[in-house]
This record gives sequence, C-alpha cells and structure tokens, in this order.
Amino acid sequence: MVTRILSAASAVPLILCFAAAESPSKAPAPTYSNKVAHILAKRCVDCHRKGGSAPFALESFQDVNSKASVIEAAVRSGKMPPWFAAPPEAGKPSPWANDRSLGAEEKASLLNWLGGKRPLGDPKEAPQPRAFDAVWQIGKPDAVYQYTQPVNIPADGVVPYVIRTVETGLTEDKWVSAIEIRPSARSVVHHVLVFIQEAGDAARRGRGTEEAVNFFGAYVPGNSTLVYADGLAKKLPKGAVLRFQLHYTPTGKAAVDQTQIAVRFAAKPPKHEVLVAGIVNPFIRIPPGAENHPEKAVIPVPVDVKILAFMPHMHLRSKSCKYTLVGADGARETLLDVPKYDFNWQLYYLLKEPKTALAGSRVEFDGVYDNSSKNPANPDPTKTVRWGQQTFEEMLLGYIEYYSDTPAGEALARPRAGGAFISAAFTRLDANKDGKVTKEELGARWDALKAADTNGDGAITLEEARAYFRSR
Repeated sequence: MVTRILSAASAVPLILCFAAAESPSKAPAPTYSNKVAHILAKRCVDCHRKGGSAPFALESFQDVNSKASVIEAAVRSGKMPPWFAAPPEAGKPSPWANDRSLGAEEKASLLNWLGGKRPLGDPKEAPQPRAFDAVWQIGKPDAVYQYTQPVNIPADGVVPYVIRTVETGLTEDKWVSAIEIRPSARSVVHHVLVFIQEAGDAARRGRGTEEAVNFFGAYVPGNSTLVYADGLAKKLPKGAVLRFQLHYTPTGKAAVDQTQIAVRFAAKPPKHEVLVAGIVNPFIRIPPGAENHPEKAVIPVPVDVKILAFMPHMHLRSKSCKYTLVGADGARETLLDVPKYDFNWQLYYLLKEPKTALAGSRVEFDGVYDNSSKNPANPDPTKTVRWGQQTFEEMLLGYIEYYSDTPAGEALARPRAGGAFISAAFTRLDANKDGKVTKEELGARWDALKAADTNGDGAITLEEARAYFRSR
C-alpha cells in the first residue's frame, strides 16, 4: 500500500475470505465448531457480519449453513479467497503477512465440509464470537472527518471524479496508527483515495501528480483499513486538509454519498514514520488491439529504506504487473509479481518482514495491458488508451509503503510524481547548482542513472533526466 505491520484480520476486509489452517496428518473430520468457525472468525467476519460491508453475515452456524452452496462454488472456482500474488517457490514460505491463498489440503478440507453433511460438532470447540464496534472495523476512532456537502450520484452515465476537502482543525501534529474509510452509499462507490494537503499548500495538478503525492488512505475493492503496529505511524500535520478523490459508478438507481474517514491516534510518537511513494507513468500509450502491451514506471531510491507493503493500481485493460528492485550494480529482484491482475480486487500486499532497498537502487513498476477484443472487460479495443481517471482510460500507478531508519519526521522526503518529482530530485542532487548532475554528485547512484547521460559528457541535465524517465 506492509514481524507484523498490520493486523491481517483487520487490514484488508474481504468478501468470503478463507485462510489456510494447519492441521495434523490425522486430524479429526472437519466440523463447523472445530475448524470452519475458526477460519471464518479469523478471515471473514470483518466484512461478513451484521453491519459489515459484505452482502451477508457468516457469524453463526446458521449463517454459514444457509450460504454453503454459494461459498462452495466461490472456493471451488478459485474466485475466493481473492489473492493474486504469484505463489512462492516450492518449499519456501509465503513472504506475505496477509496471504489468503489456500493450500490443496486446506481447500479440500473446506470443500469436504461445505459439500458434505456439514456437521455442527461440539459447540465448546468453537471460537468466542468476535466483538466489533457498531460502525468501525478499526475500533472506536479518535477523530472522524466528513465533507459537509453530500454527493448526488445519478442513476446512469459517467460521473467525473468528485473532489471534496475537509479541514482537520488540528492545532498540533498527530501520529495516526489506524485509518478507515467508510462511504455511506457503498453500492455506487468504486474507490476513494484520500490525500494530505498541508496548510498553505495548493493541491497539485498535472497528469499522475494528483494520485501519486501525499497518499494517506484508500477505500478500494479489497481494502478500506490500515492498522499499524507499535513503532509505526503516519503523520497528520498541524492544520492539514484531507482531500477526498471519489470515483462513482452509477448502478441504475440514483444515490447520495457522504464518505467518512476515521483515524486512531498513536499514544506516543512512533519510532518510524510510514511514508508512501507513488511510482507512476502518466505517459502510457496503449495501441488499439494490443494484446500484451508493456509499460514501465520507475522511481530512484535516494536513501536506504525499508519497504513494508505494495498496492498496485490499474484499470480495465490491466493484465499483470510487477515490482522489481534494481540494485546499483544492475542486480534485479522481484518484490511483487501479480501475474493475473484483477481490477475488481485492488489488494494491499503486506510483507511479513520489511525489505531493504539501498540508496542508489531503483524500483521499477511494470504493467502489461490487453487492449484487444480478447479482453472481455475492454470498453473499446479500437481506441488508443492513455492515462486518465475514468475506468475506460488507464493508469500505471504502484504505491509503496516504507520507512527509513532515521527518526520519524527526519526520514526520506515524500517523493514527487512525474515532472514535479524529477525537478525536485534534480534540484536536490545538483549540489553546485550549475544545471547538471555529475557522477561525483550522484555517487553510487550514477550507475543506476548514467543511461540518462545521452550525449556522454559525464553529466545529466534536467532535460536529459526528463527524457530518460519519460522513456522508461
């Protein structure tokens, strides 16, 4: 977007989410009480509960028994649980803290119960019912922000992105340990992105800049909460404004939405500030009919950082995506591979252990698009597709959550996207302000960026830098 950085039970709410449960080789036959209820309590009832975001509850034997055929079909088809990261190499554990994929044994056991007589078993073996706040999955919030002017969504048509801002009124900096976004009309809300706009700053404009800078929280298919462990938190500055970017999809019935964002504040300043980088390429161009069209975005790593999590974002023509760490020596390491990206589930991939990215390296975000008639979700395979906010347009945007080993508040400056990011980075690196960045000024980062020196004079100008990153 990610040791445990988020609580996997609350970090990513999912519909019909089932987790693998270890069992001995001679485990008793599964019953609702001794196995199924435990799986549901850990992974499903965050959404599948009374008042939750899912269409039905799975909090009791009666709930599950009445929906057994629906659950069985979803699990058998592979539609559930929704998880799209490539599996680990044979014999290696999953690197993901919130991995929801089912192993063959776990899937067989679950299907055995769902397709069989579905015994209740001994109720004493069932887990204690989980307690939930009446509204918020993150528990009772310390502050709830909501824009005052509701949004009217028509019954049909295309609704341009809606922007709403909310003054936080904070008189001091606050450290946020949990975030949750809750629309009031979920049926018409495709996603909500919330950004921090600091006091006195104007909202940034330009292709890719708006989405990639100062990201705070999201409501997307598969994710509406972020809960950080002790020692990690996001900063909500004094006087900050929260900027809501709302994407609505009409359903045939008019609706009114007034989305809220809730936060919990950390009891004390964290050891590390959680930052977010948006790796973006706003210059994508997908030809008509292209079945496997690649595009690339890249961001340099100017200081050593620890990567926590990833949240890739693409649209209807998306096919696959991948994050790759490229060292200063050219060595490549896959960080996250999503071989079958699904626009309907924009998941948050949380690492069990933070991944170190050294200064002088870079992170590449590669996407592959299917703009052909073979893509059933393709709005129009005859069109050239470029960057845009609507789903019939496209994006290549890869969020990364990370922190630095420097104290909170003194870590890596939040990156800037597109031309704004390039200009800011160039100005910072041009130590003698002569309009060129030399090998001496770049140090270890020169090997990763020397290809930008197109005239071979041993220095990179701002124009060369812009051309280099636009061509990536």
